[in-house]
Formats: sequence, C-alpha cells, structure tokens
Amino acid sequence: MQVDMGSERPRILLAASGSVAAIKFGALCHSFSEWAEVKAVVTKSSLHFIDKASVPSGISLYTDEDEWTSWKKIGDNVLHIELRKWADAMVVAPLSANSLAK
Repeated sequence: MQVDMGSERPRILLAASGSVAAIKFGALCHSFSEWAEVKAVVTKSSLHFIDKASVPSGISLYTDEDEWTSWKKIGDNVLHIELRKWADAMVVAPLSANSLAK
C-alpha cells in the first residue's frame, strides 16, 4: 500500500478480540504504525494471548479498565467517545468468530 507521507497520516484504531490469533496483534500494530498513527484497544480475554511488550512503545494500548477509570464526574471525557473522535477508521483484527457473530 502506498501512502503519500506528505499529507497527514491516517489515524487507525486497532482492536483485538479474544482469539488465539491475537498472538499476532503486536505484529499488526507494528505494520500499521509504519504508515498510520495507531492507538489500540483490547478486550480482557485478548490479553490472555497478547504480549504487551510486543506492542510498539509509541502505541497507546487501552483496556476495558481504562474506560471506567478515565472519568470521575459528569463532563469528563469518555474514552470510547474520544477514541471515536480521534480515529479515521477502526480495524478489528484479529476478529474471533464469537465477536463477529455478535
């Protein structure tokens, strides 16, 4: 894929569901970060397969816990809304059959 690096890099929100294929999540993060700004969200069950150390250091990694601890009162930013505003696209990869069915 060719991307014009003279323009602003696309913002990709990369998400992983709880599948054994999530062991490749770090490699996916690295690949996407070569041409895009990347933030990552993972489910609790995906963390059984993801080695956090494999995610490049420049990528923010958010979990369900972050959603509930990021705000304290009405008017505070809500993580999932802020991520939606930030991202140009969301990619769920790998996507478990269970998550796809939902």
